[in-house]
Amino acid sequence: MRARNHRHRPLRIVAATLLATAVLGLAPAVAKAAEYSAQGSGIAIIHSNDVHCAGLATSASAIGYAGIAQAANDARTTYGADNVTLVDAGDAIQGQPIGTLSTGADLVDLMDAAAYDIAVPGNHEFDYGIPRLQELAKSASYPYVSCNVVNTETNTPLFDAYQLETYMVDGNQVDVAYVGITTPTTLTSETPTIFQNASGATVWSFYGENDGQALYDQVQKTVDAAKAAGAEYVIAVAHLGKGASSSVPECYTSTAVVANTTGIDGVIDGHTHEIYNVTLPNKDGEMIPVAQCGTQFQAYGEMTITPDDTPGPEDVKSEVVVARDLAEPVAQDATVAAAVAAKQEALDEELGQTVGTSQVGLSVYAPDDEGNPWWWAARMHETNLGDYVADAYRALLDADIAFINGGGIRAPQTWVEPLANGTFGKAAGPLTYSDFISINSFANSLQLVEVSGQDILDALEYSVRMLTPAMDDETESTGSFLQVSGLTFTANIAIPSPVVVDADDHFVSVNPLLTRRVSDVKVMGEPIDPHGTYRLATIPLLLSGDYTMFEDCTYLRPDAGLDYDALVSYLQDELDGTIGRMYENPDGQGRINLEEGPITVYRLYNPNNGEHLFTVDVNELQTLVGLGWRSEGARFTEYGDTDDPDIFAGTGDLEIVYRLYNRGNGDHLYTTSAEEVAALVQLMPNNEGWVSEGMAFLAPTSSDVPVYRLFNPNMKADGGAGSHLWTTSVTEKDTLVDLGWSYEDVAWYAIEALQS
Repeated sequence: MRARNHRHRPLRIVAATLLATAVLGLAPAVAKAAEYSAQGSGIAIIHSNDVHCAGLATSASAIGYAGIAQAANDARTTYGADNVTLVDAGDAIQGQPIGTLSTGADLVDLMDAAAYDIAVPGNHEFDYGIPRLQELAKSASYPYVSCNVVNTETNTPLFDAYQLETYMVDGNQVDVAYVGITTPTTLTSETPTIFQNASGATVWSFYGENDGQALYDQVQKTVDAAKAAGAEYVIAVAHLGKGASSSVPECYTSTAVVANTTGIDGVIDGHTHEIYNVTLPNKDGEMIPVAQCGTQFQAYGEMTITPDDTPGPEDVKSEVVVARDLAEPVAQDATVAAAVAAKQEALDEELGQTVGTSQVGLSVYAPDDEGNPWWWAARMHETNLGDYVADAYRALLDADIAFINGGGIRAPQTWVEPLANGTFGKAAGPLTYSDFISINSFANSLQLVEVSGQDILDALEYSVRMLTPAMDDETESTGSFLQVSGLTFTANIAIPSPVVVDADDHFVSVNPLLTRRVSDVKVMGEPIDPHGTYRLATIPLLLSGDYTMFEDCTYLRPDAGLDYDALVSYLQDELDGTIGRMYENPDGQGRINLEEGPITVYRLYNPNNGEHLFTVDVNELQTLVGLGWRSEGARFTEYGDTDDPDIFAGTGDLEIVYRLYNRGNGDHLYTTSAEEVAALVQLMPNNEGWVSEGMAFLAPTSSDVPVYRLFNPNMKADGGAGSHLWTTSVTEKDTLVDLGWSYEDVAWYAIEALQS
């Protein structure tokens, strides 16, 4: 590893000159290096991006800071000791505990150890505040550069717009400018107060105005200034990403910046955690190499320049080295590996320190049939730990509502203290930083979005779709069950779920023919407005996964820090370091009320055509009565909990009762046979015959109360071909058979017959 001062660096651009560059587009004067220890036949730029504190890896299967340092060493052997530059394209100092606990300092130390030459601030470099970022930049041996971050009150840029490096190639001096670009979405993705003055006014700009044009103009001015200062080549080190996404508008992508500028010869990209090595057209149609290396050292890049008499992008070549594709172990620089090991040892000690305490036990595991810790309780019902996590998210983002999926709440295997409600978890006592990492072990970024009340209602339906009263095996729990903050609701988990999902179990819709399980939804004590809008704090998994109702949400803060950091911040900043008696009940604070009531099956009769219909939906019952149908009352009841021997004598298994509708004669038919459904639907595929209306309700396979199905071939009203009727009454069955109805066998079994 070369010494930090082995090559003389160009003088930094002074603030006044940078102001002219940023505001007026003038070219600053930059001193050039005067001494060189070696001459090579080309220039190599080794680059990383979006490391997010993952550089501590020193294993043979990972890259890490020791690995990229060795890659730079190897390049120096090929290109010459002074012809290799090590560059980072942002988001290096945030993402894991080592970043949070040192507020970035440990990562700057490791980048210094690896001999980085240039870094660009990504949006997460601002997580610890601008004053802290300035401190880190001052302490680093490498410069931070960015052309598009300026204080509008003082007209002062935060960093130099570019860095000019000088190389000797085949006896000729070659100057290369590294232009830094930070995504304008930083202004909205980070905590707003970071960019405000004492009066609350936003005073920092990232040139995000005019749908990208301000950014393109600023980049072009900087490129022109670098060329005027003597740069033969310009490499943009950009924290942008080449494709649009929920957090990156198209106008702020590297694709758009390249397409709207000239003079850039290569782009080292970052921000979107992708791996790519492509060429993109600039404003003049020239193809510019653009590369990004994923995240957390999945890969590193090597961009090379072979200068000639007519400098241009055709002289720049790019390669991305992906760790998993390497046939040989990743070589490690021994000196950097030792520095990494020292940081890891200190980190392990700090993670074990107490950051707060809990006065109450925190519920984690549900009991199995023998009463032993079995499965994550947060997957099945509200828990006090789930309340705490959701409250932390909502507090950090100042949201109306917060959601966290139960599968995202974990805990150490040692948290098995018996709690008052029969669950198991963390006993009252001290909490360490490591404890909170275990709770939110996936290190998700928090996001703040704006959603409709109807989206919230649909999400709650999807959340409880798998629950039944008999939560006694793993298949009946689901990681998508939500723990909530800011709202309360009731769900009858005994009735069939009306949620329609696709083959991948993603939300599709709520069947309007079935009763919703969820009711009495209140946000901060007020009934939810389906047409209103609400600020929701959650994680990316819920916004881009199974919960498809949120696909079109409006992102207010798409990247607002790590989830486990929110848990620590909430404890220390909002609760004064103590989880208190408000979280005393292991079952939570009564936000989620799961009811297990019976399902009442109603029968209606249409006197105009003689048709019968069954429904468990009171709304459908009332609607049809208003249209002229006659209610024949509750015929029987069904229960979701069919494994309980006290409810009925049977196998304990459920059958789905399907409902079909005949468009030709208006008849409805109920069956437990999926084969019958398929056969009837296929009889007339031109949509003039039977169509499936989905699951009507659930029935046990066996009990003491058979439900008889009869068919009347003589029912010809309105051109109909017949009518079906279901009854639990033997007398009614026999009477109808005497009148000409055909008895078609037991359709299914009911639990309890009711009087008409």
